[in-house]
Amino acid sequence: MILIPLLLTGCGHKDTIDPGTWNSYRNPVWQTDVQDPSVLLDDGHFYLFSSETSEVLLPMATSDNLTFWEPTGSAVDDANRPDFIDGGTVQSPEIAAVGGKYILYYSLYKSDAASGIGVAVADVPTGPFKDRGALLTALDTGLLGVLDPAFLADDGANYLVFGRSKGIYLQKLSADGLSADGSPVKIASNAFDAPILLKRDGKYFLLLSMGTYTAGANSTCVTVVGRADRPEGPYFDKAGNDLLIGSGGETLVGTGTKFGAPGHGTVVSLPDGSDWMIYNAYDLSDVARGRTLMLDRIIWSGGWPAIRGAISSFCTDAPAL
Repeated sequence: MILIPLLLTGCGHKDTIDPGTWNSYRNPVWQTDVQDPSVLLDDGHFYLFSSETSEVLLPMATSDNLTFWEPTGSAVDDANRPDFIDGGTVQSPEIAAVGGKYILYYSLYKSDAASGIGVAVADVPTGPFKDRGALLTALDTGLLGVLDPAFLADDGANYLVFGRSKGIYLQKLSADGLSADGSPVKIASNAFDAPILLKRDGKYFLLLSMGTYTAGANSTCVTVVGRADRPEGPYFDKAGNDLLIGSGGETLVGTGTKFGAPGHGTVVSLPDGSDWMIYNAYDLSDVARGRTLMLDRIIWSGGWPAIRGAISSFCTDAPAL
């Protein structure tokens, strides 16, 4: 019998590979502590923004395939550091393209009572971004935990969802996305944080983190989802639980044997119609790395989003780009 060698492509067994070389990729797609990612697809390139680190004020990175990222510095330099909350750290940025401009919503956080969402604008997605100051603050709204913004453009209207463990709120924005229109409306309970708002087939989907994420391998964070007929809700899970009451939510992705505490993500829609979630999770074999950058495809079935097995993938098919 003659044995014919087969040429196989895939994820391999090494820890250090170039995911862009293969038709498959391995999580994490960035093996470092990249917190609270937001990603924009623009002219065939992906632009990622994440929370302040000890070295970079507002980190940026770029990619051509979602699976391999190159850091590109800070969206804002220290001379233009947001300062509407004295001593606040810049967290959970959200990038959006509105009216030919690129708008970077960001959180400035010192405490739940000293928190707010600011806005900066640029002509290109790499900046430089010019800070325009506060959009919403805890002081002005009378709310606690005004941070973690996520943007949705919907039939000519613009919205932000925001909130961290003090309730999730929906804020309608002006046509240019630079100011608030009316007052925030509470759409989910204090059990949740890090919201994402999606629209598909006439329904609205609220993705939320729930649980702890600072206890390493013992963290309990999962990502859940509810569905509504309007942006303002009410949002229900599959069992009919109202997310405004208690801690319901259909599990989208939870802890598995390889990765734990998945949460605080963003969703990118590709030209082929597929949706991908980019989020944080611990690699349970090396928790000291922090919550690394993960990528998983969202599968739509029966009118609901799902991630295969409701756990983070290890090796799977790469986006078709």
